[in-house]
Amino acid sequence: MTKSVKTVAIFNHKGGVSKTTTTFNLGWILAEQGKRVIIVDADPQCNLTGMILGYNKTELEAFYKKPGINNLRDGLAPAFKSQPRLIEPVECIEVAGRKGLFLLPGHINLAEYEITLGIAQQLSGTIVTVRNLPSAADYLFAETAKKYDADYLIIDMSPSVSSIN
Repeated sequence: MTKSVKTVAIFNHKGGVSKTTTTFNLGWILAEQGKRVIIVDADPQCNLTGMILGYNKTELEAFYKKPGINNLRDGLAPAFKSQPRLIEPVECIEVAGRKGLFLLPGHINLAEYEITLGIAQQLSGTIVTVRNLPSAADYLFAETAKKYDADYLIIDMSPSVSSIN
């Protein structure tokens, strides 16, 4: 039997209302209680990723150039770039100082997928190739949660009412 992962999306259309802080603190407390938690940076501003990794812009750019699937944008690439391969789990980063808490890093160019997803939502009944885009993130999250045997997935969402959200 597959373990059921509880998903919490932290969303508000306004910025600066503590979405990122709430995501981090909720993840930290749940991990402190022995739960396995993945916090997802789904905001192209990447504040959660930057906060946890402590990277400046140059270090973050170097991180993105590393080989492998190590961020949300690259994890979704097979669906959004029509690559002939399955979506695979993201290589998450264990948060320093808190066992069982993992970061699924964001990417500053995640917003590139906004237009693609908007078109997919408009045309999903007529164009077969875009039908799977809206569920690609759900699939990626489920596969990543399975890989890390996560109890919780907490998503820090972008401050907008966009298609990605």
